[in-house]
Amino acid sequence: MYYYIFDIFTSQKKHEKQLQKIEGLITELGINGKIYKLNVLKNLEDIIEEAIDNGIKNIVAVGNDQTVSKVANLLINKKIVMGIIPLGEPNVLAGALGINSYTEACKIISARKVAKLDVGKVNGQYFLLSVESNDKNIIFDFKNYNINPLNNNRIMGVYNINIDQLDYKSNPCDGLMEVIFAPNENSWWQKLTQKNQGAEQTGISIFPTKKLILKHKKKPIQINIDRQRVLKTPLEIEVLPKNLSVIVGRDRIFN
Repeated sequence: MYYYIFDIFTSQKKHEKQLQKIEGLITELGINGKIYKLNVLKNLEDIIEEAIDNGIKNIVAVGNDQTVSKVANLLINKKIVMGIIPLGEPNVLAGALGINSYTEACKIISARKVAKLDVGKVNGQYFLLSVESNDKNIIFDFKNYNINPLNNNRIMGVYNINIDQLDYKSNPCDGLMEVIFAPNENSWWQKLTQKNQGAEQTGISIFPTKKLILKHKKKPIQINIDRQRVLKTPLEIEVLPKNLSVIVGRDRIFN
């Protein structure tokens, strides 16, 4: 049986037709279950606890990235599979998992291909995608050595799933995170100059890790968590291998 948790904002009138379509699809595909529409009186923690007590094996988050994060944070290390039906914006997490629309999501849930994903833990909170900063005062402390970003770095962060257009893609099922530094892209003139001089453009730098600390040089700096919430340094980060079971699509950005 499935529990479907619709976030509070999905009750807005602009989502009315989409909700009707979703409810029709889950019935048509034979994956119907109990529907919860969150409001000030319905507590997400209580719903998850009820699902655990009733032996429910599948909980589907209907909403955006914040919805998914809220539900995922309560399912870490639980014997429950999470599904996602994207509705509203943003939906970066769903896209990374190969779920690109609410109609496609219902079919993916019906197929029920499950991946056990690593989860990042940062100061007692969890993340699925990344921990990022564009502040050059950040220090990546690997216990035995430190790394400081270069002035031309445009990407600096700790990635469980890397959604940026880079030659390297993280694997959220390998028990590791990657610290990635990527330089700014050169202009056509800089590329031509390098070519004429026989120079090679510096590529990205990747440091696999299981644990590290993010520090600062002078004063605490803001760190973006999953591109939706902010914490300040210092931050202790570690990977929790295969701690979240998620229904994924064929077009996910990892194998």
